[in-house]
Amino acid sequence: MKLPVALALVIGLAGVLISYLYLGPLAGLGLFVPATFIGAASFFAAGGDLAGLKKSLAANVWGIVCGTVTLILAGLTTNTFLVAVVIGGMTAVFILGALVPLLDFVPGSVFGFATTAAFGLLTGASGTDFSLPTGPFTVMLLSFVVGGLGLGYACSLLVGKLVGAGAESTAAAT
Repeated sequence: MKLPVALALVIGLAGVLISYLYLGPLAGLGLFVPATFIGAASFFAAGGDLAGLKKSLAANVWGIVCGTVTLILAGLTTNTFLVAVVIGGMTAVFILGALVPLLDFVPGSVFGFATTAAFGLLTGASGTDFSLPTGPFTVMLLSFVVGGLGLGYACSLLVGKLVGAGAESTAAAT
């Protein structure tokens, strides 16, 4: 089977399953479909293999942590300019995280930061809320882990079997 066909089938069907679960039986958890897809995209962008999974998830979590801190600090003021300064300052912090080798996949940090901050700012959720289904940190963390491990890594293994290649070969072609 050709790689684009295998990718379309496997990730498309996994997307159906994840969307059904998130919007149906698991709706009470508040997991966020876009964050799961972004987690999978992050996995593939980081190399699409086991090393890429580690790098992607570490960067995603770092971004989620920084996004959560941003929400906590932004919640301390109603001044729009100060909120903007907090966002800019925490953006600098998550980028500086790239000085740590495990966190040097900056796009992964951007993905985690942006989705967490957006989720909190657009829903009015507090950065200090760590519950499901409303806590930005917890919702994004679980959604990204499912994206990286399930929609990304597991699907890449299945795609590799369908095209007769290992995960590394599949990842290199994506």
